[in-house]
Amino acid sequence: MAANLEEVEETLNAEQLTKAQVFCSIWYPAFHSWRASSSLRLALNLPAPERTVFVQEVWLYLLEVLSPDRTNEITSVRSKYQSYTSMDKSPSLSTRLRGETQRYYNRRLLPYTRQRRSPAQGVTYLPPNQPQPQQEEPMDIVAFTTSVENVLSAFLNRNRNIEYKTGLVQLVAPFVWTLKTEAGMYFCFERLMTKIGSSPSLPIRSTQLTPFTKPDESTEGTTLSSRISFFLSLFRSILPDLWSYFDEEDVDVRELASAWLQWYFAKEMPVDILMRLWDVYFSVEDLVDLHQYVCLAILTTCKETLEELDESEVRSFLLNLPPLDVDRLIVEANNIKHSFQQQQKRGDRPAEF
Repeated sequence: MAANLEEVEETLNAEQLTKAQVFCSIWYPAFHSWRASSSLRLALNLPAPERTVFVQEVWLYLLEVLSPDRTNEITSVRSKYQSYTSMDKSPSLSTRLRGETQRYYNRRLLPYTRQRRSPAQGVTYLPPNQPQPQQEEPMDIVAFTTSVENVLSAFLNRNRNIEYKTGLVQLVAPFVWTLKTEAGMYFCFERLMTKIGSSPSLPIRSTQLTPFTKPDESTEGTTLSSRISFFLSLFRSILPDLWSYFDEEDVDVRELASAWLQWYFAKEMPVDILMRLWDVYFSVEDLVDLHQYVCLAILTTCKETLEELDESEVRSFLLNLPPLDVDRLIVEANNIKHSFQQQQKRGDRPAEF
């Protein structure tokens, strides 16, 4: 963790930034309140608008949209801006996309904004004798909807093999909510989709195949189905008691696994917890690999609660997760992964589906 604000600011001002340095910086606890209060900007002495709030920059570096070598950053930013400006953003699913985006905003972002702006939830980073600044207004629904529509339209027009699904709105929304420019939103989202589609951890691989690729006779469902099967085999091996309980209650674990493995909790987690977890995901080389163990860590952490619920309650719980301790989940996920790797070394493998 970053020791203090001065060290963080020095790190982010450096000409050379490593992914580890950026990641260490964002884990300073204060950073995760930046959307709710502009007092953090003042506490860090970041003059706006000359410089964006550094938290808004973090994902750009972690996803390697911007290079750690900051000496040519202006040239790189200008090039990406011009590239995005020239993209075809004509929407082919305008009405449907707009409706789904507005529903997401009203159901997910407005409750989050109200919670973060509540005085009981507030955290002051200025000395008591300093005047408190006005809180930053949240992105309005029109601007949010327009940016989501533009970014997704540009992406789908450039990737004709990708089939539109509702979950894409949830995947792109955190970038739109977090970043200041549409070009940054687009290239971060594009990098995420690339990481999802090129993970070496998938049991069955195809260089052109992603969970979002339009299916044909030879590839239909291959990647997603193999990921689900592998995850379920891990689940049954690592948590046999919970697996048996779900089986007794007729819980559709394949449906739940499909939702989690496709959308990286963009649908299921509270927004602030999701962004915290994605900080970690974007800092590792293979987020797909880490993600499946985080899924198991959630089941492990919530095991006692889940075993008290019936089928409908289990489904509701896992598709609308409560606030969870991300630090604890990551530690648990790494422990599960290490245990599985030790099993592999001994020749033990989870049962196949």
